[in-house]
Amino acid sequence: MRPARDTERHIRNVYADGLKVTTGADLDKRVLSNVMETLDELEKKESAAIEPNIWRSIMRSRVAKLAAAAVIIIAVTLGMFEFLGPSSIAWADVVEPLLNARTAVLDIVVGSGGSQMVIHDEMMGSRIRRTVSNVVGTDIIIDLEQQKMLTLDHDGKAATSIELAGLDGVENYLQKLQNLVVRLQESPDFSVENQGPQEIDGAEYIVFVANGDSQTITIWADPETAVPVRVEHRTPNMQIACENMQFDVELDEARFSMEVPEGYGTRDAGIDFKDSSESGFVETLRIWAEIIEDGHFPDGIALEDVVKMGPQFEQGMKRAGLTEEQQIEVATRWGQGYVFIRFFKGQGEWHYAGQGVKQGDGTKPIFWYQPQDSETWRVIYGDLRVEDVAEANLPQ
Repeated sequence: MRPARDTERHIRNVYADGLKVTTGADLDKRVLSNVMETLDELEKKESAAIEPNIWRSIMRSRVAKLAAAAVIIIAVTLGMFEFLGPSSIAWADVVEPLLNARTAVLDIVVGSGGSQMVIHDEMMGSRIRRTVSNVVGTDIIIDLEQQKMLTLDHDGKAATSIELAGLDGVENYLQKLQNLVVRLQESPDFSVENQGPQEIDGAEYIVFVANGDSQTITIWADPETAVPVRVEHRTPNMQIACENMQFDVELDEARFSMEVPEGYGTRDAGIDFKDSSESGFVETLRIWAEIIEDGHFPDGIALEDVVKMGPQFEQGMKRAGLTEEQQIEVATRWGQGYVFIRFFKGQGEWHYAGQGVKQGDGTKPIFWYQPQDSETWRVIYGDLRVEDVAEANLPQ
């Protein structure tokens, strides 16, 4: 283990502007921990390299692309939080590029390994141009002001129009981040830890870990410019990483046009965001257990779990012997019901406990939530019946 004085000398050499540090056993442990984590990550990457990309085969089918479109739709907005905290870089310096930016380019990473999905967003005002790593040959243009989305399948020369009416108040990532920074600094239970310099791809950044309101935010900022380059956001129901963040990038306005390109056929996705109902979500759970998971409810239903289940969707469709028309109808119903938790409007958080539960087991609660302005909770059981339950009688 490197002695404390050597650790301090190394840090002072990196930050010649006189960053004040305190070294000792705790810092040495942190350095060793970072090294071990890096080695573990390299091992994981080597393992992932020999695994087949589980999305490669599924993206060849039209039905699978429609199922993947549900993932694209439910990922229309992804929000994160900022923080205050002690550092040689002032908080005002860190948030300045966020609060003042008019455009942004970033990558949102969902999942890991062979099932990882990367959403690349270019944002200009209320408009977004999006590509998704696991959906090859497809661009998505979103206009939140017009409440419309246009999906362009370049291989099939097809344009799919999706109405976003019913998602009032939805912001792009940059707008949401700007508003959350302002609100979060007023949170009474907010705390932040400055973890000092850490390395990403050979470059060192100042790292902060912030906690509040049952959420954890980790942010990497450039030590010279104070610009955030990576953010990780964890809640009880979601884990998202945002990388390669750039602000005030020059963007071509023509790339955000909602006009269908010449030579492209058009179709309607058939998903109505105004109909975000509990009954629709129950149907999604039924499809998930009956068709995708072959009789059992999934281990999880968060966005990262959706990313992983792609190949199972197509396999389940074939196992059920559905025609292509029936498969499209099932995929549409599944995506429609998932809107319920992607844009959850209940009080507090929803809870899922379906891992290992067999479809039809009425003794096991698999999901519960509290509707707005309700004193009781709604509990969904393994036989998909729904009951009102007092808080004192909720599953433990």
